[in-house]
Amino acid sequence: MAKDIFNTPSEELTLAQKGYKILKAFGEGSYAKVYLSEFQDKGEKTRVLACKIIDTSKAPKDFVKKFLPRELDILIRVNHPHIIHVHSVFQRKSKYFIFMRFAENGDVLEFILKKGSVSEAQARVWFRQLSLALQYLHNMDIAHRDLKCENCLITNNFNLKLADFGFARFVSDNNGKLLLSSTYCGSLSYAPPEILKGAPYLPKNGDIWSLGIILYVMLNKAMPFDDNHIKKLYEQQVSKRWNFRSKVVDSLTPQVKEFLPHLLEPKISNRYSIDDCLSSLWLSMDPRFATLTAAEEQALQASKEGRKAIDAARPTESKGDNVLILKPTDHHHRESLP
Repeated sequence: MAKDIFNTPSEELTLAQKGYKILKAFGEGSYAKVYLSEFQDKGEKTRVLACKIIDTSKAPKDFVKKFLPRELDILIRVNHPHIIHVHSVFQRKSKYFIFMRFAENGDVLEFILKKGSVSEAQARVWFRQLSLALQYLHNMDIAHRDLKCENCLITNNFNLKLADFGFARFVSDNNGKLLLSSTYCGSLSYAPPEILKGAPYLPKNGDIWSLGIILYVMLNKAMPFDDNHIKKLYEQQVSKRWNFRSKVVDSLTPQVKEFLPHLLEPKISNRYSIDDCLSSLWLSMDPRFATLTAAEEQALQASKEGRKAIDAARPTESKGDNVLILKPTDHHHRESLP
């Protein structure tokens, strides 16, 4: 057992019997830690995974009763080439072990802090991949509600994967009626003005604003607004007081300069939808984006069936050794190189 992991010998043994080994910690969230781990099944090659461990005994009741069930419910059902693939989920007493694909190049924020702002061409690739993942979710009436650079993971082939569904939720009821959100979710820097205002909001529209913040950060290695004071932040947002940094503005195309304001649009009725983003002139500048990969097309078609598609795909639960195993269909998508 690694010295920074506080699993019991019994938990370690149970995981080992399933082929899993926890190695070392490399990340931490509000109520969870993320560990490097390994999986080996019946003589197959060892696979490196990430494991998110949530100890519900140390988390607030609101999180355990409301947010965690939503996260698990959505995680084990979604399947998209640009959403981090969940390998399996185990529950043992108060702990949940979520094993997922390991992103070798960290997250977008880490990448930008180390290497600086990315080229517009690279930002276009990552933005498209993120937008396709969001389109998939929105088609099924799921809002992410915590889009930020830290939740955009980068694989060994420099493809982007959307992760962390801790605040995700369905935005309609079983009858298709839209549900307004009244819970403040996500990070202040990425929150749209309607959330800062404190009124019930449409979470899909909020996702688009956050998408715009991510694109701005990719291109500028900075945030568009000063978030040190909420009232001033709100005033800056509604008055559209932001600019591209002088360091990069002359190198950017007119198309991206025209596109980004549609995302950072304070008036919800004028803000782009995810379909508007994907059909934008800026994305169409790259001829490779004229067609979807087979995996992207398959996911899009599945999402068009809406919420029924993932309700039907709900995995079966099997209990044994005091471990709840929720294992989704293991689709392996071929990486699409930028």
